[in-house]
Amino acid sequence: MAIFGALGTARSGLVATGAALSVIGNNIANVNTIGFKGSRTDFADLLSAQGGGGSAGKIGLGTRIGRISASFTQGNIESTGRPTDLAIEGNGFFVVGTRDGNLFTRAGNFRLDADGNLVTNQGLAVQGFALNDLEAPVGAPTNITVTGSSSQPVPTTAIEMKANLRADVELIPSGFDGTTFDTAYATSNFTTSINVFDSLGAKHTLNLFFTRTGANTWDYNVGVDAGDTGGTPGELTLLGNGQLVFNPDGSLNSAPSPATATVTFTGASAQTIDLDFGTPNPDPITNPGLGIDGITQFAGPSAVGFQSQNGYGAGQLLSLEFSEAGIVTGVFDNGQTRPLFQLALANFTAPDALTPLGNGLYRESVDSGSPAIGTPGSGGLGAIVAGAVELSNVAIAQEFIDLISTQRSFQANARVITSSDTLLNDLINIVR
Repeated sequence: MAIFGALGTARSGLVATGAALSVIGNNIANVNTIGFKGSRTDFADLLSAQGGGGSAGKIGLGTRIGRISASFTQGNIESTGRPTDLAIEGNGFFVVGTRDGNLFTRAGNFRLDADGNLVTNQGLAVQGFALNDLEAPVGAPTNITVTGSSSQPVPTTAIEMKANLRADVELIPSGFDGTTFDTAYATSNFTTSINVFDSLGAKHTLNLFFTRTGANTWDYNVGVDAGDTGGTPGELTLLGNGQLVFNPDGSLNSAPSPATATVTFTGASAQTIDLDFGTPNPDPITNPGLGIDGITQFAGPSAVGFQSQNGYGAGQLLSLEFSEAGIVTGVFDNGQTRPLFQLALANFTAPDALTPLGNGLYRESVDSGSPAIGTPGSGGLGAIVAGAVELSNVAIAQEFIDLISTQRSFQANARVITSSDTLLNDLINIVR
């Protein structure tokens, strides 16, 4: 009977539009969920039934949910300032590891756990590639872990100095006496010191003594505490010396080439430290202005303007930095940086066919195809935005429009049932 057909058709409409309302409600509920991808409902008509005779045509049996699919359009990227928050600008998914295989997500609100692993809010380890000496990814993706990461010490091999030695300071007739620290200070016109590092990363104080020996000539001597080289602490051990000659205009005329200090600190390897006093200028008339990039001899007070050395001690990890290419760089407390990992991203032929698992996670399916895993910026994969997260791509205004439309559809199907029920009651009353 046609009335019963109308009831069945309207019922299918109620079921389908009810499901669509649930999808819209879920989208609206997750409008503030990081990395959430909104879904849409596709309807399909049910198989039609042949009416009584060709002129009656075909009568449809209603509607059904054809497919509920996620939309992986780009969500807005919002800066958070947290170094481990990451967003993908473009295609791709972060890869996270589980015991049952890899899962995939666009939610990049990551953190470091107690074991030094970069993990999701659910504690799943984010995957990345280890880097070789050329900073190129090698092997299969693995957990990004920074436990025990440290910066290897580098011994000092060069010192650069810019200073002025007072031109009219009194001469010391006896010259420099490096027997003890006291005599060294007493027979020097100017002294300074700089910290250097040995091959073990230990820090030592290198002392430089400057003694004026004549018009435009100075001697320099380099020494350390003897206790640093296996001797008696408090005594002076000299490591190197030489003569500096200046031009009448105060520029450096000549210096030992190379000017070096050789030392073997206790327990460490022997090291030779080059001393850069500046570029000598033996002909200031032809080359005016040269020779003043290091040590000078002007009438002003003796003072150091700048000094540096190229060594550093061992460093412990302070923080992580992420580049657009997904390079995870460790920042250490000795001021050094070192690349540690490169993030792994995955792409799919049909990402909208991925199986959602909740918490922003997806699993590959037969329809999605296998993941193509690579590095950010390669193979069509997007770039990494550090210190930011991707927001939900739900357009709240459009969801309200869809909500009103679906609600009216639901109400219309309910009216069909009400009308069919009224007609059925009338028919029953006629029979009675």
